[in-house]
Amino acid sequence: MYGDLWAWAAEEPARAAAAAVMIGIPAAGALAQQRQKDRARSGRSDASAPRRAGDAVLVRFLAGRDIKPGDPSSSASWWCAGEEVVRDRTAADLAAGSPEAPGKEQHHTVLRTIAAGAGRWSCWPGVARASVRLVVPASVVAAWSGWWSVTAAGTGLLSAAGVAAAVTGPAVLGWWRPRPAGADLVHGPGMWAALRPALGVEESQRREQWLVLSDDVSVPGAKVVLRLPAGWPGGEAGKRAIAAAVTDRLPGEWSEKWHRADSAPYAEWIRKEPPRRVPTLPESVEWKASRDPYQVYVGQAVRGCDLEDVVIRTKSATPHFGVGGLTGSGKSTVLYLGVVHARENGVLVDILDTKQNSMTEAEGKSGVRVHKTPAECVAALGEYLMSMMAAETAIGKTGDPALRQMLVPRLMVADELPTMMKMALIWWKYQIKGRGIPPFAEWFSIGLLQGRSADHRFGVGAQQWANAYFGGTMERAQIGWKAQLGFCDSPSWAVAFGASTPMVSPDTTVPGRGVFADGQINPETKGLWAREFQPAYIVPEVSDRLDWAPPAPDWFDAGERAPWITAETLKTAESLAIPDFLVGGRLGPAHPVMGGAVTRRANQAVGVVPPRSGAVTGVPVTAGVTGGVTGSGGAAPQPAVELFSLAEACGAGLLPWDYATAKVYKGRSAKKGIEFPDGIPDGRVTYYTRDEIEGWLQRWQTGAQTRH
Repeated sequence: MYGDLWAWAAEEPARAAAAAVMIGIPAAGALAQQRQKDRARSGRSDASAPRRAGDAVLVRFLAGRDIKPGDPSSSASWWCAGEEVVRDRTAADLAAGSPEAPGKEQHHTVLRTIAAGAGRWSCWPGVARASVRLVVPASVVAAWSGWWSVTAAGTGLLSAAGVAAAVTGPAVLGWWRPRPAGADLVHGPGMWAALRPALGVEESQRREQWLVLSDDVSVPGAKVVLRLPAGWPGGEAGKRAIAAAVTDRLPGEWSEKWHRADSAPYAEWIRKEPPRRVPTLPESVEWKASRDPYQVYVGQAVRGCDLEDVVIRTKSATPHFGVGGLTGSGKSTVLYLGVVHARENGVLVDILDTKQNSMTEAEGKSGVRVHKTPAECVAALGEYLMSMMAAETAIGKTGDPALRQMLVPRLMVADELPTMMKMALIWWKYQIKGRGIPPFAEWFSIGLLQGRSADHRFGVGAQQWANAYFGGTMERAQIGWKAQLGFCDSPSWAVAFGASTPMVSPDTTVPGRGVFADGQINPETKGLWAREFQPAYIVPEVSDRLDWAPPAPDWFDAGERAPWITAETLKTAESLAIPDFLVGGRLGPAHPVMGGAVTRRANQAVGVVPPRSGAVTGVPVTAGVTGGVTGSGGAAPQPAVELFSLAEACGAGLLPWDYATAKVYKGRSAKKGIEFPDGIPDGRVTYYTRDEIEGWLQRWQTGAQTRH
């Protein structure tokens, strides 16, 4: 076969030359295009060769590329039409104007191709330009050989086919759609203009021999490779100048690597993964029920670049939880979360609510007792403490197995603990005429220290965190999960989270937004981790959820004591002065606080909540109580007395000095024979009425005038 071809070529040299030209053009063009791509991918150039075969004028002519060496005028390739390279346009601008850009209508591709090809020669695909260029040499060969008609027909047919293919049919298949200019054409010229003087490279050197960019520098992993001259001095200043010339012109963050020790030294920059967007806390969070009685879902917080669930874990070494915040900040909402979770898991709940309107959604529900007067709250706290001590005994090695089977987990929630304590102190001094420090001031501290092992836990609400109401550091540390909603001053922050914990200011414009700490350590500061969070809003669901909760034992809803409280427990409780404050005791309220027995039985009747078998019968409250006399402490009206500590009196303007000066004058008062009021101590802080403060101030000022 090859012999016949050679014989035909010898007999018909003109036709053979024309056929070679027409057949060789696509092969030569494709080869030149492939060599250019291989060189770009390698990122290296051979400086010893001034020109490559693919860059020769003839090959550029046959490949349909620009005849003049240098930067191409468009992004066209052998098979694809291109976009014109405009130096002052960014890659984003070019991409937005390309037919491949998202959101653009793709059915106009053919028209864009025709417009690009007809309007600008450099935007034509290489095969189309090569076909048109073939007309001239083919015509010359045809005229010289005398075979004008045959060669002209073949050349014209080839040229027409190339042009038609470039601007019509194949474009709809996506083969020759215009494509945006790559990063090498958009960023390369300006980058090279800054790099060439810094590298000390002559102007005659071509950019492609030294600098190579990925086609798309906006994707992670994109590379920029720069060959370094052997004589480049380098140094830290030189590296910084080179790096700035590269990265300042490219989007995103880049990591750089320098390979100076290689035989062909070079530097490369690799596009980093874009930083993940930090999510925004939602303004409303839906509550999630949990079947784990020791894990309470509270809301959501931001951790790194993710939203995470905020959970109270009450089986930890610090089992109690607390929340602080001004009126209307959402304390009761967070406390409701603990109440509902407790009841849905069979835990019995006592609520101390001397404000009498903080947690109304929980009233009248089975398993929830709401105590509203100071006498009722003190009685409930005493019974709770006895229940805790008795449970400790029952679960011990020598405990009674029958009593151990009766044990039920309990939760006591004190909404506005400071208010409750102050009202109890007023009741102690002005109503029952108690003297000295009342015993119930320390019961709360004992409960915080012993509650975990007996499955008795506290939930505490307070307007501000203050040392006076949480005992010492040891007791306060038992509140493992703490939250502060809304604004918090520095002293309260130090009490809640520690003075060394940096303050976090939540977005107070969002209802309920706050800060919490759950004992975790901040990996950056190595201190307590306080974070902003958004608590779940459950108030509209509280009533229905409590109706569906498991029914409580009869003894609890009847207001009776826990049945595991024995006579031995009562003897121990006498040493803590508890029995006199219980219901029916000498100082206690006359009637017990009932639970929601009516609601529970109604639910059972309609089958909403199945009846609980084996309900434990409780012991009547009055049985075994020392004194046996029904007190009137809970029935009498409560005096409307406002109490102030010495510091609070100074802050409220009752005393015309600062706290430090008032302390000095208080100490001098006794020495000068000026009576200072006894006040109402709670074991840590002494409180005074407004009349007592103003009376002492008048005596002090009168004494000062007399002396002068």
